[in-house]
Amino acid sequence: MVSAIPESEFGKRSHSRNPLIFGLFARMHLVEQIGSGIGRIREMMKNADLPEPAFQKEGMFTITLNRPLKLVGKTREKTREKTREKIINAIAGNKEITSSSLAILLGISEKGIEYHLQKLKNEKKIERIGPDKGGYWKIIS
Repeated sequence: MVSAIPESEFGKRSHSRNPLIFGLFARMHLVEQIGSGIGRIREMMKNADLPEPAFQKEGMFTITLNRPLKLVGKTREKTREKTREKIINAIAGNKEITSSSLAILLGISEKGIEYHLQKLKNEKKIERIGPDKGGYWKIIS
């Protein structure tokens, strides 16, 4: 299958595969910056210090966005640290706060909160005093 756009113009020019649908979307103002998507993707990946995307132009058009596994691990760990900081701050504000209240406050599942609370307890950063109902949290300095 031959591409409708020459290789030299890829990312600079647009070609609609279905002009009827494109025309409808254009009249509904659902189309903006026609022909700029490839360039914007490349620019955003470059700005994020990520590898150049891989474009498959033969047959079904696909884009593969790669990110280094090292970056994924670092990002995940930073997110976990921030979540635990938020939990400690919430406990500092209300030592009787419940797991379900923490879940709502932080916007994550109760299972996620339980995971982080257990990690914080294992790291000796917090301690539970008393039972689940009627007890309270203590922050360990």
